[in-house]
Amino acid sequence: MIATLGAFMQATAQGWLVLQLTNSPGLLGVVGAVAGLPTLLLVVVAGVLADRLDRRRLLAWGSWAGAVLAAILALLTTLGVVEYWQVALIALLGGVVLTIQMPASQAVVSSIVDRTLLGSAIALNSAQYNLARIVGPSIAGLAIAAGGLALGFWANAVALVIVGFVISRLPIPPTRRSDRVAAALWGDLQDGVRHVAADPILATLVLLAAAPALFVLSYLTFLPVYARDILAVGAPGLGLLTGSIGVGALAGALLMASRRPSGGSGRLILVGLGAISLSLLTFALSRSLPVSMLALGVLGASQVAYYSTTNTLLQTRVPPRLRGRVHSLYVLTSIGLLPIGNLGAGAIAEVAGVPAVLAVGAIVTLCAAILAALLRPALRGLATGETALPRPALGPAAAAPGSERDSPVALETLSAGTASDETSDRSPTGPGTGAPDR
Repeated sequence: MIATLGAFMQATAQGWLVLQLTNSPGLLGVVGAVAGLPTLLLVVVAGVLADRLDRRRLLAWGSWAGAVLAAILALLTTLGVVEYWQVALIALLGGVVLTIQMPASQAVVSSIVDRTLLGSAIALNSAQYNLARIVGPSIAGLAIAAGGLALGFWANAVALVIVGFVISRLPIPPTRRSDRVAAALWGDLQDGVRHVAADPILATLVLLAAAPALFVLSYLTFLPVYARDILAVGAPGLGLLTGSIGVGALAGALLMASRRPSGGSGRLILVGLGAISLSLLTFALSRSLPVSMLALGVLGASQVAYYSTTNTLLQTRVPPRLRGRVHSLYVLTSIGLLPIGNLGAGAIAEVAGVPAVLAVGAIVTLCAAILAALLRPALRGLATGETALPRPALGPAAAAPGSERDSPVALETLSAGTASDETSDRSPTGPGTGAPDR
């Protein structure tokens, strides 16, 4: 939560800084796209690194690298010599660091949390994320108003130093297993893709995440347009709209953590995606501030239900040796496609208008949920406790030492926290280092 607060404080300060330097919303969008490009291009490779390297060291050194970047931006801002290209370059490098950390931070969750409480753990992590999404920007906004624009950058630098130190000090065994056969990078990539392709349910979970990334999440970019031009509520109204998302997401996360300790089911994924679509459609067509706030609150809660349940099912369905690679594919579809979705939505909005773009995106996403329910009826009955279906052999990689123990049948007989694979794969997750609400 410390790192998440720092990240939101830096994001708020960075956006304000770019507007001060350029007075251009377009260049502000470019910085966001630049920061997201590494996820699109490198996340699959990062998944291989998460399975090859010690995840504890990967997360600790990644936190310290992010702290250095934040400190450089803070120093440049404090001295009054910062320029736009410097902000864009630091955003790009920060995106690389975050991309390398994301699969590792996702993959270790099921190694340090009892299987029966996995859903609660993921939902609580989502709760801290969304609480920080409310508190972090508020603190940064007060600091900016008081003339302390650089405070957000300094806060993030200090937070990441603390997080890196905590992770590095945890007495966790190395990630790599001694019996693992070292394979080529390309072979590792193929192994992860084959595993997903061989399991229809797993493939559906990964591919379904592309729908909101491409057609839904661009609504966050267009909130200022709604506040200024459509709802005519100005900057205070923008704060209300943004806060509604955070309040709804926090409420949804706490509800998920308290009522579904195992993490839900495939049916909850489909219901959550349907609720996302309908609430976005309501927001797109609304011209009333209270209705828009209510729609965004439901949207925030639905996002948490959908993403936390998907994440939990992936954690319990994927064998330990492949978690980094499989989660990297999930990060690719759920986060890596965001720059493409934002750029496409922005281009279409110039011609058709923002409400039309969001309404069509909501309808397309709803259709994707319906198709998934019809084409994969097994998804509707999928429970968190289930593991992957038996799948064909994956070629030479399947015969590697330990692969038999990682098979779906073997995993089904292992109790949470006692399997040797789980123990040897144990490594801490870095709060705020990945995409906690994903």
